[in-house]
Parts: sequence; C-alpha cells; structure tokens
Amino acid sequence: MGESGMLFYGTYEHNLDEKQRLTIPSKIRGKVQGTILYVSKGFEGSLEMRTETEFQKWSNQILSLSSFNKDTRMLTREVIANTHEVELDKSGRINIPANLLKLANINKSVFILGMGDRIEIWDSQTFNNYQKANENKLEEISEKIYQGINN
Repeated sequence: MGESGMLFYGTYEHNLDEKQRLTIPSKIRGKVQGTILYVSKGFEGSLEMRTETEFQKWSNQILSLSSFNKDTRMLTREVIANTHEVELDKSGRINIPANLLKLANINKSVFILGMGDRIEIWDSQTFNNYQKANENKLEEISEKIYQGINN
C-alpha cells in the first residue's frame, strides 16, 4: 500500500521515453510519500515496484526464511538481488535499470497495474499474452482459493 494506507489499483498503459524513463501515473504517485521506490524482478515476466515501507515488509518476509533451504536461497537471489532503488524525478518518472528491462523483455510500451500493496510493470505484449492465456480461468481459480480459505 502507499504510505498513506491507500491501495494501488487500476491498469494504465504508458511508454518508456527515449532515455528509458517511465512516467508513473498521477493516481499512483499521489499515494507515494517521498521519492524512493524499489523495483524488483517479479513473477510471470513482470517487474514489481514497492514503496520503501512495503519493500521493507516484503523483503523482511523473504529474509526471515531459512537460508538452509535451497528454494529460499533461489528466491532471495532472483528477487532481492534483482531489486533496484529508483527515484521519482520532479516529472514523476523513474529510470528502470537496463538489467530489469531485459529481464521483463520491456522495450517501450508497458502496462502498469495497481496490485494493492505493489505495482506490477509488464511489457505490453507479454501482458496481452498472459491475459489471453488466462482469460477463462478467473472463476475456477477464485473457487479454489475461496474453498482453501474456508477449509
């Protein structure tokens, strides 16, 4: 969540500029206090962006897991080692490091998704493919998750 306690939500389509900067939508910027954000390798080919407060919570959860577990070490390497601190400039833009752009196959056009406590950044084509592959699964997945909560 933004430091103000408000959830990030909505889907926005934007383009990287010629200097590989991404303008963060004003509705998202309005929920961020300060100028420091953290961009990490995400899941399904996306990047994830968190405020400093949310990044601390999230990274503490990962780092509290046992480093004796092989899967924990892999998760830590893939996510924490692929996290960069970025700063919002006066125009509301961030500069996403080249290695993260490459990991997410981002060239120019992106979707920015508010996901409650975080923001996902997707290459437009990758996101369109993800949506197409999953368009008929919402009901099935919702039912599984809901049943798991009630058992």
